[in-house]
Amino acid sequence: MSRNNFKISLIAASVLAATSGHAALYKVVEVDPTDSITSTGIYVDNVTEFYGSAIQKTSGTVDPLGCFAEGANCAEYQLFGDSRNGSEGHSYRQEIPFNWDMSFFYTDWVRNKDYCRNELGYQTCDPGWTDKMWYSFSEVGGLRRERDAFLNSSQIGANSRPGEDDYFSNALAFSEATPASNPDEKSLANRVQVQPTSDYKPGGVQSPETNSENVVINSLTSKNGYAIGNTSSGYYRINTSGGSAVGNLATAYRHRGYVQTADNETNMLLPVLTEGSNQDQKITNNMGRTMGWSSFFYGDREFIVGSAAVAPFDYNDDNKNWNGDLNNCLIDDPASRSDCQNFAFATQTAVWDSNDWERGASVVSAWQNNVPTNNDKKASQGSARGASIMSSELAASVSDNPRSTLPFLVGLNTTGDGSNSFLQATVFVPNTTFDVDAINTTPQWSPITVENARIKSGDDFIYSNTYASDINSNLVFLGASKRRGDKRENGAAANRMFLGQITLNNNTDGTYSISRAQYFDELNNNTGIFFRGVGGEPGAINNFNEIVGTVDAEQSTEYFGKQRRRRGFIYPYNTTGSNLDRINIFQGKPWLLDDLTNGGTYNSQNNQYRIIDAADINDDGVIAATALKCEGGYDTTGHNSYCGNGQKKERVVAVKLIPIANEADRSIQTRGIEAPPVTRSGGSLGWMALILLGFFGLRRNK
Repeated sequence: MSRNNFKISLIAASVLAATSGHAALYKVVEVDPTDSITSTGIYVDNVTEFYGSAIQKTSGTVDPLGCFAEGANCAEYQLFGDSRNGSEGHSYRQEIPFNWDMSFFYTDWVRNKDYCRNELGYQTCDPGWTDKMWYSFSEVGGLRRERDAFLNSSQIGANSRPGEDDYFSNALAFSEATPASNPDEKSLANRVQVQPTSDYKPGGVQSPETNSENVVINSLTSKNGYAIGNTSSGYYRINTSGGSAVGNLATAYRHRGYVQTADNETNMLLPVLTEGSNQDQKITNNMGRTMGWSSFFYGDREFIVGSAAVAPFDYNDDNKNWNGDLNNCLIDDPASRSDCQNFAFATQTAVWDSNDWERGASVVSAWQNNVPTNNDKKASQGSARGASIMSSELAASVSDNPRSTLPFLVGLNTTGDGSNSFLQATVFVPNTTFDVDAINTTPQWSPITVENARIKSGDDFIYSNTYASDINSNLVFLGASKRRGDKRENGAAANRMFLGQITLNNNTDGTYSISRAQYFDELNNNTGIFFRGVGGEPGAINNFNEIVGTVDAEQSTEYFGKQRRRRGFIYPYNTTGSNLDRINIFQGKPWLLDDLTNGGTYNSQNNQYRIIDAADINDDGVIAATALKCEGGYDTTGHNSYCGNGQKKERVVAVKLIPIANEADRSIQTRGIEAPPVTRSGGSLGWMALILLGFFGLRRNK
């Protein structure tokens, strides 16, 4: 694990001090898959990090106070997550690099450095940020290792581990197996054995190399709680001779969505399949990328939503080439060539029917303004990252509206503007003529760009990209807008988090309105944890309108500085579907989760952790999160405490936060600020967290 130095400035202290004066609410339970992943997968001592990604959903009737209710016992909720053995390079959770690069231009070290300088502005872009992305911080991961796997393979034995030239899994999924009965104990977790498959076999090889795939979990299905995520194909060893030659490592696809059922059956989410001899169609069917993000249950079956390849990107653009010429890829076996290892695609928002996995994706809607598949070398994109149907209580109040029982999706879609292609936050509204049985033949949703989250304001370009990430049964949705590098505010080109709401009118015409994007900093008057220019990443929203994610925990200037430190947060938003008694537990305000894990019965255990991200929250209020851990506890309970006087190394671990049930036990002390500010070493956000929590769009859905 990397070590990270940072200083708590006086401004940062004032931000953290604004979180003081309230009660702690959660006990922290670590979920540890080390034994399972070590024995079956890839684990690197002192490096591997574990991230909390999703929490088991609440079923049945929910007490209005959820797990905060007197006598509640919520330890049984199962946490899901994924590991990192090194840096991802480009995120496994983004349809395109940085949620922005529709041209797929960022192919090498220099171009990625340019992105950092132009869009993020860090002084540490060269070599720090870019080196960690390109070379990784360990013997696993890194974009270069992935890009060059075809040419760098070696002959290895069954017991070979990282350190050889071959490509090893950087990310593997896990699920909690045995919830801890004692809060002072860890919960054990097992690897989720996702088995990526492909009808297309590079080089005619039947199976990829063991532990060469990268697997992440994005969410759980709405009905049965099955894992939804993305996986790479793994690497197939081709071009061998007599079993003795080294050969090459070829990948069929970089990411493809999957659903993992309870019996460990992996159902792959195939692209939009087309028939014909056209080589564009063949390569899309064989190597097309997909992503699985969320689901909805409608009628009698589950539907998965995400993005799916519909056509190749502009392979005539030499700027996309790596280790060859992309024009060589329109052959029957493209992955057998080094030229084609990074072949990519235009995608559209997609839906899969769980009753017919083999059919492939169905298109949700077209791109907007008649933008072409490839527009000035940019491949158009579309994706649904969240899905929900209005609650029965809310639907009853607008029962005449035909949309009151239909699924709404949120995500991103491409809008054409001359030679420009804008990737923008989008609500996909179900048609009043919605026909679930026609999903496979006719798009059943219409895309509506979210106002106030557009790339352009008048003639001025404000954002580089925007997206929506989650939606609940009150039709409240979340998203974020990435400020352009030259449109900084308060010293940072931040990722601005927002929320919006869809309102249906009670009439048979199906009319509705979609609110403008309301940014968290503006909603809170630029105070507290949502200060002016704050950046962050929305994680999820439950049906009580409790929002979790990660947010900047200091106001230091990122432009010609370093990336701000981040911490997990919760934001109880008061709107339709909120419960006043539950909001009052949080005093009606957003807080850093570190402030809610201090003092009382669980103080000693909780003081081992500082929460850096919250990815998911269920209706009972249990949170899937990621934390820094100082084994045995930080020196003090302060926000900026040392770990072992600055000499011990922190680890990145998956945790779940369980509400403390009894009100009397929740009135405890908040974390303070150590004075004077200290220069600290020995800690780590983990390079995965540093690089990708700031890279907009990797977050999971509820």
